[in-house]
Amino acid sequence: MSSPSRLSPRYHRIRPSVMAELFQSADALVRGGRPVLNLASGHLPGDLPRDLRRVAEASWREGHYTYLGGPGLPALQDAVVEWLEMRQLRTADDVLIAPGSRAALAAVLAVLSGPGDVVLVDGAAWLIFHQIIAVSGATPVPCRPHGGAEARGTKLSAADVKQHLELMPGARALVLANPVNTTAQVYDSAELHAIIEVCAANSVFCIIDRLYGRLIFDGERFPYLEPRPAVRDWCLLIDGLSRAFRGAGGLRVGWACGPRDVISAASVAQEHGSGPPGRVVQRVALSALQSPYDIGLVDELQGGRDFLLEQAASLPDVHAWPVAATMYCVLDFRAWLGAITPVGWVIDSSGDLADYLLAEANVLVSPSELAGQTGLVRVSFSLPWDVLTDAVQRIGMALGSLRRPG
Repeated sequence: MSSPSRLSPRYHRIRPSVMAELFQSADALVRGGRPVLNLASGHLPGDLPRDLRRVAEASWREGHYTYLGGPGLPALQDAVVEWLEMRQLRTADDVLIAPGSRAALAAVLAVLSGPGDVVLVDGAAWLIFHQIIAVSGATPVPCRPHGGAEARGTKLSAADVKQHLELMPGARALVLANPVNTTAQVYDSAELHAIIEVCAANSVFCIIDRLYGRLIFDGERFPYLEPRPAVRDWCLLIDGLSRAFRGAGGLRVGWACGPRDVISAASVAQEHGSGPPGRVVQRVALSALQSPYDIGLVDELQGGRDFLLEQAASLPDVHAWPVAATMYCVLDFRAWLGAITPVGWVIDSSGDLADYLLAEANVLVSPSELAGQTGLVRVSFSLPWDVLTDAVQRIGMALGSLRRPG
């Protein structure tokens, strides 16, 4: 007779990270002396600004490292309201400071959903959302636009959300990324408000992850959310430092901003779980939000975007998707599906393609399955231009080694 599982059934609904496995493979190649170029990087260029490092140093010297409970430093909570441009609708009491944006989302989902519940997820967003929802005990259900991956570039419309909610009338929330990681698209104000209104009409929370909200190109900005009843009662924003400030990823400071009853409950859940981030990093976050923003970072990334798109145009039968924000671009290799590698593998999926490029070209990319389509990969352009040039050339040579059927 087989013994019962030592792990909770909930664990078996959580998938291991595909990227973690690829990173491990890449690390093994590097240790073996292979010159791997990492286009899957999620780091902004540059180091943490010196002024912010000085804040951390002063905090240690002055003894500001004692235990910190509650939803966060009140001054930081208030600064988040200003940062999010929500002053007309929210106060500091509507903000939870968490150890990273993922932790903020997890705390919110912990009090909004549970076993047996459904949470809709933007079908083009990074798969980490699915795993965070699964950890809460709920079931993540991808919400995709009708018409496939080409319709509106995979962005959802209010009509799409309404139709999904009709199919899943018990859904507790919709998790939407804006700007979208992986597709680098941006929902405008009208699109966001229409989706929020549909969610509110169905008593469903609209959770918007706006982690890349400062990295929007071509002079555009994150759309302003008007102080409407639907936004006040049914919309939450998730954000953090890691994709807004150079070198800030390891600080692990994020926040959730939304209806006070949800934020208060999420604060209690966090207090009994991970706890808030430390006092030192919260003081650094406060200084970051109160400092003039580094527009040069956006200009640098926009230049990297333009350079990558120019380089990628040389790849045969590869289409680069438009990039309105973030630090990523989707490269469409669907024309190469079915191709045969020199050792006889058949490229049938994004994962196969990522494995092949790592093995043949020493280039690490992120496989992406978007809107039911395979053959797509996500690459970062937050890297030096000589690295991007080398990587694209390697990819081109690897494609030249493939044999197409027929």
